[in-house]
Amino acid sequence: MKVIHVCGESGSGKTTLIRSLIPLLADKGTVAVVKHLGHHSFSLPEGKDTTFYLESGAAISAGIDPGKTVLVADTVSLRTVLDILSFSGTSFAIVEGFKSLPLPKVVMGTLNSAQNVVLDNPRPGDIINSLGKFPDYITYCDLARDLWADGLIALTGSLPADSSLMSPRERREFYDRFFPMIHDMTEEDWGVPNAFRVRVHLYQGLYFGGDDRVIYAAGGPTPGGVQCVVPRVLERIVLMLKTALHGEGEIHATEKN
Repeated sequence: MKVIHVCGESGSGKTTLIRSLIPLLADKGTVAVVKHLGHHSFSLPEGKDTTFYLESGAAISAGIDPGKTVLVADTVSLRTVLDILSFSGTSFAIVEGFKSLPLPKVVMGTLNSAQNVVLDNPRPGDIINSLGKFPDYITYCDLARDLWADGLIALTGSLPADSSLMSPRERREFYDRFFPMIHDMTEEDWGVPNAFRVRVHLYQGLYFGGDDRVIYAAGGPTPGGVQCVVPRVLERIVLMLKTALHGEGEIHATEKN
């Protein structure tokens, strides 16, 4: 799920931009929008069952009518909301507001405090042409789902990236080195037989909270076979992490140039 962060002061044109961007993204996949309400509290309708359920302790309360579904969750965590959207199969999540987040972002108007700005006052088409500059939010379930679609048994796991002591700039450089590595890997490179598949992603804690972690899913026709290929996958992940974290080898030389 691609996460596109849009921020700016009130009246800067965020809503107009997002409304124009949604149909362009919808041509490519399912779109969701998460808006930071700031200091404006959203009032639930009084006397309605969905409100009573939430007030009674339900983590999520949903109501479905003939034309739509209204869902309210007892959380203020953006990461939790992204988990829900990703699990539902959302392709693009537009996040409006949350100006202090270090996500790569689109800025509308003038926002001197903004960090990690990808585009400044763009047109919707500029964002479409720059989708590769925005991060992907991918979960274990997303990786496994690709393998399940092929009728494979999937085993998931993760490895810490040991990048928490790096500066934000160093972590972004680490991301830039690591992603091309996993993008270019084939099943043969992972050292697994043809009947098996491997999916790997780097969870970017700098952007989404928490520590950086490499998450993986290995899939195959039998549980025993999948368990046998996992050590080979882990061995290669460790080597790639070593290269990306310490800037060793050819990738580092290219990066310096």
